[in-house]
Amino acid sequence: MDMGSEFHLNQEILFEILSRATLETLDTFKVVSKESKELVEESWFIRNYAEKTKNFIGYIVEKLEPHRCSYTFVSINPSLGVPGISMECFCGMTILASSEQGILCCRKYEDRSHHYYVCKPSTRQCVELPTPRGRAIFPNWFGLTVLKSNPLQYKIIRLSRQSGKTGFICQIFDSKFWTWRQSENIIMEGCSVFSFQPSVCIGGILYLLTDRKTVWAFDSATETHSEFLGPITTTEDNRSCCCEAIVEYNGKLGFTSVYKWEELRLWVLEDYRWEIKKVVEIDKKNRRLIGCSLADMALMIGYGHQVSGSYSHQTIFPFRSDWEPVDLEDGCMLGGLEEMFTS
Repeated sequence: MDMGSEFHLNQEILFEILSRATLETLDTFKVVSKESKELVEESWFIRNYAEKTKNFIGYIVEKLEPHRCSYTFVSINPSLGVPGISMECFCGMTILASSEQGILCCRKYEDRSHHYYVCKPSTRQCVELPTPRGRAIFPNWFGLTVLKSNPLQYKIIRLSRQSGKTGFICQIFDSKFWTWRQSENIIMEGCSVFSFQPSVCIGGILYLLTDRKTVWAFDSATETHSEFLGPITTTEDNRSCCCEAIVEYNGKLGFTSVYKWEELRLWVLEDYRWEIKKVVEIDKKNRRLIGCSLADMALMIGYGHQVSGSYSHQTIFPFRSDWEPVDLEDGCMLGGLEEMFTS
């Protein structure tokens, strides 16, 4: 057997192993090398992985209805025959943030107050969180980042406007200690406000798009923040571009924009510089991106219509999850208590 055949065989064996691995193993494999990361991020691999594991990979689409929101799960490959996620537990709830581990942060208004929950829809698990202190001025912006999977630890960041002021109150919920605490208030440059789209969390950093098409970043580990320019900086581009969105693309921050309703452009932040990665034509008659499937997650979220099937404003949350139950509450707090007693 020559080296070429041996390499091809090894690639086939690796593909078979990975296509049956857990989501946690897949995430671990991403950091082994650049080549391994590129492999598991390929849309053809994602489709095959979803087919063989029957894990949920796709989108949760919010549909706005009179006086309420409803949610639908859209698979990256509807022909897979994967059982849909029951959205019954979301009755009366609003999804605030999602994570790559299949965990959502939600809010529900009942008994004249807002209640907060963390949920795993695939296993129908839902746990109520403590209520944040203080009266927040709506709207709020949220981010959810999973720090560890075993034992599970996650942080939820809530940003809310200050009464009569231009800054934002920053509150953080840490599942390890099961409590909210207030961090340093956020003062935005140029009195910016955040856009009404979900946050993006990558490597423990929360990203939000502002109304000035800049990107705000919050490091959940150091609890520091910064703001930097997006790729659309010239006046001409500002006039021609619309529907900007930030997305996760191959583990990096992406930025999409529709240009003259003729094409979708995708930039990726590489070494602190925006680089154009893809330009995809829009088939306006059929409301589709030419040559792209639902497995092209960043492009689908940037365009939106192909996932939701509608031009009306709808929020789209990327979603992937396995079928394994997790300890959303007790295991998290146990880890915190152990750390307190051993430190």
